[in-house]
Amino acid sequence: MTERLYYDDAYLWDFEGQVTACRKARQEDRWEIALDRSAFYPTSGGQPYDTGTLSWEDGETPVTDVEADRDGEVWHTTDREIPAGTAVRGRIDGARRTDHMEQHGGEHMLAGAIWEKLGGTTIGLHLGQEESTIDVALPEERTHLTEEEITMLEDTVNSRIRMDAPIRCWFPPAEELSRLPLRKPPTVAEHVRIVAMGDFEMVACGGTHPASTGRIGLIKILSVIPARGKARISFVCGGRACRMFSRYMRCADKAGAALSCPVDKLSRAASDLKSRLGEAERKLNQFETREVLETIAKAEDHDTLPGYILAAVTLPEMNARAVAEAVSRYIAQKKKILLLITGERLTFGRSADVPLDMGALIRRVGRGGGRPDLASGAGIPECIGVAVKILKTEGVR
Repeated sequence: MTERLYYDDAYLWDFEGQVTACRKARQEDRWEIALDRSAFYPTSGGQPYDTGTLSWEDGETPVTDVEADRDGEVWHTTDREIPAGTAVRGRIDGARRTDHMEQHGGEHMLAGAIWEKLGGTTIGLHLGQEESTIDVALPEERTHLTEEEITMLEDTVNSRIRMDAPIRCWFPPAEELSRLPLRKPPTVAEHVRIVAMGDFEMVACGGTHPASTGRIGLIKILSVIPARGKARISFVCGGRACRMFSRYMRCADKAGAALSCPVDKLSRAASDLKSRLGEAERKLNQFETREVLETIAKAEDHDTLPGYILAAVTLPEMNARAVAEAVSRYIAQKKKILLLITGERLTFGRSADVPLDMGALIRRVGRGGGRPDLASGAGIPECIGVAVKILKTEGVR
């Protein structure tokens, strides 16, 4: 069993150890190295593995993955073989570890606040590269939180972070363990490791954590969505939260400058702009619809199909909504047949009193289909001429 040095010091970036075993990894050109002692954290409990390097007298190799087996042996994936008995120096990627500790520590405090304030139980944790998530079982099977509840949770956790309360991790004896006010029961029966944060969070956990709550920095809840009957809460902590805040502020400043308003007025300004754009699009659509209808009216032929009015029209690319509205209005009249191409899009339509299958017609001259009264597809301008010839030859039947 590998001695896990991070249990005693989560800020131990460098250590010395000895290779106890070396084996081929599942990946080609990769090796798995076991050490007698290691500060590398293996993937577990939703927290990803550490990365870093192993070096020895005449070589060095990156550590790209770390896993622990059922016997407690920690295996380090490398791209070089290191013989058993070799003395090595391990070096942890401190920035990656620190980030994981910030997210993990923040998760503990968020889960504790949810349990205390809302009676929710955390089911699982996932530390992602951009953001982290926890799944929470809430009373009455709720899968959402209100805006007020989210603000309350953020305020509670951030105020406790600012307290800079100590975070203690230890393996209590069975008698002490039975008396501890844990947030939820341990998932293992032996070697139970407890993490306590101030007087507001205590739970069993084998992960790495900051030395105090202040090192978590801050927390920001990003979203709450339903997931498999639970509430999935996305969040960021520490450096991730600071970088996100800076990025959002830069974006907000640029948006404010573009809309000529202060940041705190952005929501109203964006709403007003959306409303104005919607009205402008509505008026433009009406104008273009009238243009299409006028063009169709000019192309009407009363002689080719006696008793019916045929309009064969070629248009450039236009607003699809305007074209659709114009077609709908045109064929709502009596005795109308419309053969239309806009760009490369064919639209064949007819009035309800015209016995033609426009879907079948469009398939004869191009690609597409649809209902007997209205069909669409793709083709070239010449398709319109071919369709007119078919109607001239076969008539309406």
